[in-house]
Amino acid sequence: MKRKNLTAGSAVRRAAAAVGALLCALAVGALATTGTAAPGGAASDAAPAVDDARSVPVAATETGLVCPTPAQLEQPDVGDDAFSAAPVATTTSLTAAVLDGATGEEPAVTTLDGEQEAELTGPLEQGADAAVLGGRLPGARVLRLTPSAATYAAGTVASVTTEGDLRGLVAGPCVEPAVEHWLVGGSTSVGSSGRLVLQNPGRTAATVTLQAWGASGPVVLGSQSLVVVPSGEQVVTMLEAVAPDQGRLALHVTAEGGRVGAYMQHHRIDGLVPAGADLVVSGAAPSATTAVSGVTSTGETVDDPHAPRLDVLTPGTRAGTARLAVLGPDGPVRLRGGEELPLEPGQVTTLPLGGLPAGSYTVVVDADVPVVAGAAVDRKGTAADDAVIDDDPYDRAWLAGQAVAGKAGTEQGTADGAVAVPEDVVYGVTLSGVPDERGPDEIEDATGSTEVTLRGVGPDGEVAWTHPVDVPVGQTVEVGWSELEELGEAVAVVAEQPADQPEVVWSLRLVQADDASLFSVLAPTPPLAADGDVRVRRVDAAG
Repeated sequence: MKRKNLTAGSAVRRAAAAVGALLCALAVGALATTGTAAPGGAASDAAPAVDDARSVPVAATETGLVCPTPAQLEQPDVGDDAFSAAPVATTTSLTAAVLDGATGEEPAVTTLDGEQEAELTGPLEQGADAAVLGGRLPGARVLRLTPSAATYAAGTVASVTTEGDLRGLVAGPCVEPAVEHWLVGGSTSVGSSGRLVLQNPGRTAATVTLQAWGASGPVVLGSQSLVVVPSGEQVVTMLEAVAPDQGRLALHVTAEGGRVGAYMQHHRIDGLVPAGADLVVSGAAPSATTAVSGVTSTGETVDDPHAPRLDVLTPGTRAGTARLAVLGPDGPVRLRGGEELPLEPGQVTTLPLGGLPAGSYTVVVDADVPVVAGAAVDRKGTAADDAVIDDDPYDRAWLAGQAVAGKAGTEQGTADGAVAVPEDVVYGVTLSGVPDERGPDEIEDATGSTEVTLRGVGPDGEVAWTHPVDVPVGQTVEVGWSELEELGEAVAVVAEQPADQPEVVWSLRLVQADDASLFSVLAPTPPLAADGDVRVRRVDAAG
């Protein structure tokens, strides 16, 4: 990976002409992929033989990773400075990393509307102040590139506020826009604020439908359930205005006419004491199995309101039951209430995770109905000497559920991904080996391990270090800052595992260097899709 200097200018939109020509050439008939099944699952007798199909190369199209905007209070602060909601400024940085190359035009950071580009010096850039780039939507950025084989692209926006309502390390990844997002976390109860941000980097307006669920079931949003997001713009919805008094929340965002980015900025206060701020980002779609990595315990009791918690939603119409596998440093841990967790359709169910020994954990949720999940972790700070109220503040991290692909030996069973590391933080990597069988008896007998390779990429864009980690099945391994610091400086971390070994899920825990009580947890961004072949065949659609 060589250092690259990028010039400003409009990004080239590649592959559109090639795809258009392909569609025109096949317009005389119907285009179908091989292996298409007839209704009912049986292969159609009229389908041509596989030999009639041919492979057509399809070039990778330009991809834009949409980045969160800097954390902010929606309303300007007024009143006595001693009780100010924003007594100090918020510092925001953008770290963008493009690893293993890209085709065509070099990667660039642009505004949402794509009208202004900034140079990306080398394969990655750290600490670009979002305010410097300007644009029609200050702070809204898109990392644009055309991926090649094995391209990892990661971006992280981190906002740090040391006092006031937004006190916390608010961090979130730059993600590919999509037609669907599932957000599990946040609240709109007294003292909480949920700021839903929808971003559209595309060329056409997107019509977004919102669905919300709380502890009591679906939340009626009325006319606010439909939002139009114009091309190159973002729309902000204050959830406390449309879904008030919800102590738990899960959101489903679906877009038509275009793809969007979606996240929620959540912050809360306990009276006048900051109680945490972070982003609730998109997690895995509904599935029978999902995992939440990066849950940390300091030994909180079961009834401690600041103990970690798990939120689970089954968005369908059927009730179900979930079973939890809690993977800790010494293996699986039995969690009271986790053996059989009843799930009511359309209700966000919360299970406190207090009572765990101090350490890092991954929680795997197995259910007999499709579910989405997320978790919340609190960390205690210390009140300032001159604080008007001497109660200690807290910060909170919201953890997104990750997909669990399946049993070892499947091509999908990989933990490959990357996370960009913001400046002025220390960090640790949490990795957990997921057993194929997770029943109460089978999980205790899990054996084997997976060797995950961690790569740290330095500020010069070169691999700064490589670090193999043996992750036993059923256990969680923490690679801490003291160990990583000795390896060398890194502004991005990539993890790769063999597809034929037991699956591993992982996350990166960020801690503010000057205040260890400010933290966030990020799940990895998977490698981007690149060039490939699509098998097509001509079907006579006449008659």
